[in-house]
Amino acid sequence: MSKEVTNGQILQAITELSKELGDVKQELGDVKQEVREVKQEVKDVKQEVKKNADKIDKLDAKVTVLSEGLLDTQAEVKILKNAK
Repeated sequence: MSKEVTNGQILQAITELSKELGDVKQELGDVKQEVREVKQEVKDVKQEVKKNADKIDKLDAKVTVLSEGLLDTQAEVKILKNAK
């Protein structure tokens, strides 16, 4: 028993596949846009992290300078106390 496929059925199948392909292309386009947006967000976050790291490095240097100055002052006070 042979089942014949008509030209109309072939056309219908091609039309459905074409629509599905169009839908997939649209979804892919949406995904690509989302990926671009996420990449930009990641880039922005990296820049913010870099800025914060620079601020932390500067603050660390300031704390180090202040600590060294405080140690010098404490040493001088100790010397003066011992001289009494």
